[in-house]
Amino acid sequence: MTGPHATGVWISANSATVLRWSPELTVRHRIDSTVPGRHRSTGRPPTETHPSGEGHRDEHLRTYFVQVAQALPVDDDLLLVGDGEVVEHFAEQVRSEEDSHGRTRRIEVEKSGPLTERQLLARIRTFAGSPAKRTLPR
Repeated sequence: MTGPHATGVWISANSATVLRWSPELTVRHRIDSTVPGRHRSTGRPPTETHPSGEGHRDEHLRTYFVQVAQALPVDDDLLLVGDGEVVEHFAEQVRSEEDSHGRTRRIEVEKSGPLTERQLLARIRTFAGSPAKRTLPR
């Protein structure tokens, strides 16, 4: 890809949509997670003999984050969008990886509910400094 480009990720615990945008081309990649859902129970609280299982979920989440991070180009600015704590934890991991490799790039985080691919693309274009040109009907 030539010219300005940026990558956006909408991420939740269930899936991630990665869009790499440039004026010439948009590349889409979807990654489904294997992270088990949170177990909500009204039964007894977790104890040493009856664990909550969150450690198991956290390990799945770390593996999922690695899969998503591997789909990110190393030279693009990143817009990370998602709901809840997942996007924040993913951003921490990406920033940590950037620091360990001595790379610096712009990484922004936005909290949002689910987005369509077109909505995510519009946010990425604005983030890249090239918002879509809007024309009014005549």
